[in-house]
Parts: sequence; C-alpha cells; structure tokens
Amino acid sequence: MLLLYFKQAWNLIKQEKLFSSLYIVGTGLSVTIVMVLSIVYYIKIANIYPETNRNRMLIIQNAVEKISNDDINSYHLSYKTIESCLQPLQDAEAVSAIYDAWGKEHYVQPVGSKEQVPVTVRYVDNDFWNVFPFRFLQGAPFTEADFQSGIRTAVISESIAKRLFGTIDVVGQYVSMNFMPYKVSGIVKDASFVTQTTYAQLWIPYTVNPDYKVHSGKGGSLGPLKAYILAPSVNEIEKIRKEALENARKFNSALPDNVEFKLMGQPDRHWQSIFRFFSNEEPDFTKIIGQHILIFMILLLIPGISLSGMTDSRMERRLSEMGIRRVFGAPVKTLMWQIFSENFLFTLLGGLAGLLFSYIFILISSDWIMTIGQTFGPQKPPDIAVVVAPMMLINIPVFLIALGVCFLLNIITAMIPAWRASHRGIIFSLNAKQ
Repeated sequence: MLLLYFKQAWNLIKQEKLFSSLYIVGTGLSVTIVMVLSIVYYIKIANIYPETNRNRMLIIQNAVEKISNDDINSYHLSYKTIESCLQPLQDAEAVSAIYDAWGKEHYVQPVGSKEQVPVTVRYVDNDFWNVFPFRFLQGAPFTEADFQSGIRTAVISESIAKRLFGTIDVVGQYVSMNFMPYKVSGIVKDASFVTQTTYAQLWIPYTVNPDYKVHSGKGGSLGPLKAYILAPSVNEIEKIRKEALENARKFNSALPDNVEFKLMGQPDRHWQSIFRFFSNEEPDFTKIIGQHILIFMILLLIPGISLSGMTDSRMERRLSEMGIRRVFGAPVKTLMWQIFSENFLFTLLGGLAGLLFSYIFILISSDWIMTIGQTFGPQKPPDIAVVVAPMMLINIPVFLIALGVCFLLNIITAMIPAWRASHRGIIFSLNAKQ
C-alpha cells in the first residue's frame, strides 16, 4: 500500500510540475539552512581527527581569582594549578596542558631561501599526543627528556615538511623558526583548521618558553595554560570531574584567606567548552541548548507554514477524489496516511536537494562558515584553507539529522491539510470542483 502511495505521489509530481518544483525547492532551502547549522555544530562536537577523543574529554580553559575586596582576575591556569589540581588525578588516562600563545607571530625560514613563511605553532607537552592521537607518518613525538629540559624539538605537519624540504623524510633534520633551530622529531598527517584546539603546523614543547611557570594573581593560580583531561571511558567522566573539583577545593583552601580560586563550573565536557565564551562567567547550558532548539524550530516552522498552505491548496483540488474514496469505504485514517505518505516523498526529495545544497554551501564558504557561534578564538592564517573532509559531511549522524528534518517538515506541512481533507463531508467533497 505504501508503495502505491509513493507511485501516486510520483505521478502527481509529473502532472503538477510547477507546484512540485516550488515545493521541493522550498523544502530544500529550509533543509539547507538547518543542515548548515547542524553540520557546523557536528564538526565542532563530533570525534574528528585528530580530536578523536572529544566524547571522553574534560576541559578547563580559564579560572577566576576573587579577592575579598571584589577584585576579580580571570585567565588561564598556571603551571602550579595544573601540577596541584590535575596531574594528581588518579582515574585520568592522561592530562595535557597547552600553552596559550594566541596573537604571537611565527615564521619559518626554508633552507637556502630568504623567504619568511608564516606558520601556526602550538606549544604542548608530552601527554598532548595521548589526549590527541595524531597519525605519525615519520618519527615520533619529542621525548619526556626533551620536554623537561626545554630542548628545541618539533613535530611538524606533512604539508609544511613538503614545503620546507620537499619530502617528509626529514626526521633528525632542523627547521628554522624565528631564526632559532628546532630538531624535527616527527611528521604528522595535517589537521584541519576546524579542529582549532589542535590545529598547527609545528608542535613544540611549551618548556622552550622561559615564562611557562610564570603566574599571575595573588594566589598564583592563573597563568598561560589550558588543561585537557582524558578519561579512560565516557562512564568515568563524571567521577574524574568530581575528583578534579575536590582537588581544586583543597588547592583553594591553601590560598591566602582573602583569595578565592574558582573554576566557574569546569571541567567542561568538550561540547560544553565550545559554548563557554567568557573567562569570568559560567554559562547556563540549559538556556543555551533551549535557545538553539528554538532557533532550529523557527527555521523549520516558518517555511513549514508556507509549504502547508501549498499542500492545503493541492488538497482542495483533490477533494472529489477523497469523496469518492470515502463513498467506497475508505476510513479517515487511510486517507490521512495516504496524504502523509505522498507529502513525505515531496519533503524527502526536497531534503535530498537541501542536503546537497548544504554540502556545496559549506564547501564554498568554509573559510567563514565555521566561525558560526564563535565569539573569540584563533584567527585563521590568510594562506591556510579550511579543509572540510568528506567524512565530516557524509556520515550516518548527518543523514539521520537530514531525515529527521524531513520528517518534522512533513508533519508540519501535512498535518492540517490532511486533517481538513479527510474530515470534509462526503457530499461536499463529491461536489467540489477540481
């Protein structure tokens, strides 16, 4: 029976080409808008190389020191804080700290050339490679001894290795950055700029910075480091979070009496961290999620109402058909199911078109589209393209979102017309003009 309904709907599409085209295009545009937002947030939240452990990660970006006279300081964490609160975590698989060098410019000097090549550099520790499992094409991460000694070593990306040396077989050679030599310990597969936590072209031990232990604030709890905690499994995240908060409480109790150290609701899960815009304010995640759901519903409801009017007008022209079917005993439930099935084919075709449009839109505008929902953060280098890999777009979650959007649009656009058409009087329906 369902196949029969779809065949009838396909015949209607061929008979009413103008209506069908307008309906499919209207549905496609609605799906495009929703899918662009869905894909953007999927890329920000899902496990994507090299941030493939996002689902079992806890993040602390900033903290607050409050003085008794209401003087408030907010910044990242100090080495002292990480050493006291996070490194002792017994249940964590790994704890990594990243030195924030935002705004600092770096240049590499190719061998035998006077060219200055701008690069993005990330200052990290050894556990960075455990929390974020990069794919090493050659070599390995710098050693613990290199990190502790502050020796100038570097892991470089595949693309920068080819640009500087013409090959990736460069382990043991030296790269000149800001006219200082760094020994290459490994080459990794490039990360996309959409993974902004880990994206770089060179990864260097943060101990090469002489000020990595410098702290600010009266209690010495604030500094240049962001913390990333990896749990052994998703089920142990909350346990580790409680342990981190308890360590922070003990750390706070050892500070001077007039100083209060606060994590502002952190550690965050990864999805929560992308909505944390301010260092001195704890976000209301329930409100944020509610706002995003409301936006999605409005984006579906407004075009859905317009499409519902189009469906209703089409149903008016088919009232005599409905009347004849009811005369021959067709129940109201069957008629409504037919209208829903036919309408779903229209919305499904529009949904596929919208999904295709959203892919094209993201691919041609990826340089700025990924800044949606971002208030502050690293700026994209001018010579770096934002790469959106096929696996970020073509995957089961994205298709399920698209199908769900089509289903919701189908309900919104077909509910009232189906009810009106199936509940009209039989005599009225038989006498209706086609």
